[in-house]
Amino acid sequence: MFFITKFTLPNKCLFHLFNFKPATMNSTIFIRNIQLVLIPLLISHIVMAKDKDFAYLRDGISFSLSDGWKTIANDSIGDKAYYFSAERTGTHSTGLITITWVNKIEDPAKMIEIHQQSMKSSNIFRNPGIEFSAIENDTFASLKVKSCHYITFVKDQKLEGIIYCFNSSNKTITIFLQSGLNDNKLNQKAFELLRNTFNCRD
Repeated sequence: MFFITKFTLPNKCLFHLFNFKPATMNSTIFIRNIQLVLIPLLISHIVMAKDKDFAYLRDGISFSLSDGWKTIANDSIGDKAYYFSAERTGTHSTGLITITWVNKIEDPAKMIEIHQQSMKSSNIFRNPGIEFSAIENDTFASLKVKSCHYITFVKDQKLEGIIYCFNSSNKTITIFLQSGLNDNKLNQKAFELLRNTFNCRD
């Protein structure tokens, strides 16, 4: 089965083609393919606006997205995984929220390590480089999670992010929050709303 995902980057459109066999898909294959979507999302800039907060609900996962943010990806990967991504709108905005989940239980620390290796090997991050902190125990929306921070540069702009990963029921959920320094306060407001409203259930 093939899935084509389209999303808008400045001055051009990118297309990604996936060829999945869900019955045999493992964590490494899942991460390698989802990075084809995730890594471009980590550096894209969207310049359209939303009128009000957005309430998201799918597959037992729910949260609120702040006013001024736009959904740029919202699709399934085969029948085993899903991803959602949104960016803060406006020129020079850097805020990014990306949430992915796979419908199976995986070790959160190992999942973060796979994400780290995929990001390090990506052409986008290989030239400027990307640095990760140690993976630590953390909390997100009152849930016990694993997390790590990262720092990189895109178009001479310093970007800082955090990756959360945790298990919930029969899912392994990974959340990426990314911001530049110039609009960090605005982005942190949206991140806090996400933390306060995030919920996952069967």
